[in-house]
Amino acid sequence: MILKRDSIESRLKELDRILQELRKYADITPETLRADLSQQWIIERGLIAAATIVFDVGDHILAGYFGDYGPTYEDVLWGLYDHGVASAALYPRLQGLGGLQNILVHRYLDINSTEVWQHYQKGLEVFPSLRARSSRGWTTRQRSGVIQTKANDRLPVT
Repeated sequence: MILKRDSIESRLKELDRILQELRKYADITPETLRADLSQQWIIERGLIAAATIVFDVGDHILAGYFGDYGPTYEDVLWGLYDHGVASAALYPRLQGLGGLQNILVHRYLDINSTEVWQHYQKGLEVFPSLRARSSRGWTTRQRSGVIQTKANDRLPVT
């Protein structure tokens, strides 16, 4: 799969828009989230949208640059770490995002508003970190025409 830098950048710009909207509710409390269904839905939908972009960009990077594929959301996150896209500090903070995505999308369980709030607060920190790392690292590597992986393989970029 050949991937153009513009494809990743357009998705990351959408992530910026989502984060901008989510930040409007940064002062919300777990109690407010539990009591106000409209705000709960806004936060849940924002988390779903942001996570979807993380997994979409992750899939594109893994397939386009490494010929790799993560069959599950958590495998995508591991692949990003394994190939050096997500740092050793960032990867543990991303773990569990796949499970959250499944719970929010499929409503497997009664959704716990306190857990949603915790993931929301974490997301306000983690999503921008991954966004900055993905954009900075991959656009630079693509411009150079070569990707340096953790295993020191040199992969040509088209």
